[in-house]
Amino acid sequence: MTTPRARPPARVTRARASRLRASGFSLVEVLVAMFVVAMGILALAGLLQASTRYSKMSELRSTATLLANDIADRIRANQMGGELGPIGYDMTDRSFPSSPVTSQRECTADSPCQPAELAKADLADWTARVKATLPKGSAWIQFHPGTPPTPDSVDIWVGWADPLTLSPGVSTDRSGTECPPSWKATEPSVRCVYLQVAVAPP
Repeated sequence: MTTPRARPPARVTRARASRLRASGFSLVEVLVAMFVVAMGILALAGLLQASTRYSKMSELRSTATLLANDIADRIRANQMGGELGPIGYDMTDRSFPSSPVTSQRECTADSPCQPAELAKADLADWTARVKATLPKGSAWIQFHPGTPPTPDSVDIWVGWADPLTLSPGVSTDRSGTECPPSWKATEPSVRCVYLQVAVAPP
């Protein structure tokens, strides 16, 4: 006559079942983990892209600001040329990008220029730098005669096309509102730096 085998204690059975349940990950848990990791990678990629974009925008804006201040200093140094309007420093080309200026001759100590000639020589050198350092670099300069006690002044716009727009012809920030309206109509993604210069004391 065989003796019946003793059953294991209930606590031992429960402990073994618990170990079996905790011995691995389910497919759902693995998929959730992969989804979370993928979202983190995508967010990091977007952050790096935005960082690159805004770094480039900042670099171009700094370059345009330096160029605007450069021509402003030239106009202050040649005040008579600044007051000549269309035959001086005025550049009101409505097209974008604007056309560069060609100088009639070089101004030297041995062969000095008249104010109008010096203005054109300054513009020739300056617009060449604008074209070389900014994508589709453009310039708009316009003289405004003042009425006492308001001095004469010159408006300066330095513009460029943002090479990192989300899609062609779409403006992605508000800096385009600083541009001449005709430029904005031609190139919605245009960016500008604006500066007003007093060319005579009040």
